[in-house]
Parts: sequence; C-alpha cells; structure tokens
Amino acid sequence: MWRGRGSWRLHHQLIIIVQAGIKGVHTMVKDVDDIFEKMRKLQREAERSFFDFFGPSRRDPSAQATWHPAADVYETDAAWVIQVELAGVRTDDVSVSLAGGVLRVQGIRRNQSHGTRRTYHQAEINYRAFERHFLLAGEVEENNIRATFENGLLTITIPKAKGGGGRMRKVPIESR
Repeated sequence: MWRGRGSWRLHHQLIIIVQAGIKGVHTMVKDVDDIFEKMRKLQREAERSFFDFFGPSRRDPSAQATWHPAADVYETDAAWVIQVELAGVRTDDVSVSLAGGVLRVQGIRRNQSHGTRRTYHQAEINYRAFERHFLLAGEVEENNIRATFENGLLTITIPKAKGGGGRMRKVPIESR
C-alpha cells in the first residue's frame, strides 16, 4: 500500500499527527469538563451566598450547626407579635427568653425515625437545634409576655410599655 521510504515516513507522521490530535481532543474535552465543573462550583457558591443573605438555608442541612425557622414579626398598637414556624417540634423542646431587649427562641426538632432504615430521595427537613434572635424596638412589659404553641406555630405576644429593664426572664409556653 505504501511504497517507498518516503511513503512510510509520511504514514508514520500522519499516525503521530492523528495521535496528537486525539490527545488534543482528549485534553480539550478535559478542559471543557473543568470549565463546567468550575461553573457548577460558582453556581453552588452563588446559591449559598444568596440563601445565607436572604433567609433560611435549604442547601445542605448537614453543613450547618443550627437552622433558622421562618418567622413573622409585626406590631400592633398594643404589642409586638412574633410568629415562628416550628412544625414537628414538641412544646417541651422549645424555650423563649428575653434579655436586654433581645427575644431568643431556641430548641430542637428531633428525628423520630431513629433505628429505622430508610432510603431518602429528597431530604429538606432540618432535624437538629434551631435558634432565632429578635431585637425589640422600644420598651416592653416583660412580666406580661405570652407564648402559645398551636399547630406548629409559636406565637409570642409582647405588650408595649414604658420602662422595662435589662434582666433576663424565661417565658413559659402554653400548649393548646
């Protein structure tokens, strides 16, 4: 098929060029994979930054020590009202305290399925400690704070007042 010495060299050079081309294609594919991996990493970092800034994180629950339940804070003429969404949390696992104008809600949501083998296809519920802090504007009647827990919603009513203090007070939670 190949005749003469020059033909053999040409054939050999073509093989080297083809091999180099295949290596080049392989390198190019690897470079494209690296670019896409960098883009995926950038997307994950952007999502993490977005959710850290704007609210409770839903990315990787195991990566955080605590989670921050959703809350609504509103004011009426007579009181401040804070509602915290705590579905699946027992009343005994929640505490509310007030000190120095900061209301603290903390507790734990326990996973009741310990010992049961399960294969999760999606896992978004946070089973671990949670904590939220709320800075109260103005003075409040510390001795008249009420907290109720009904249907997974903790509602804390803090009456407004003149005076106040900076001492810490534990707030009992009524279960309904």
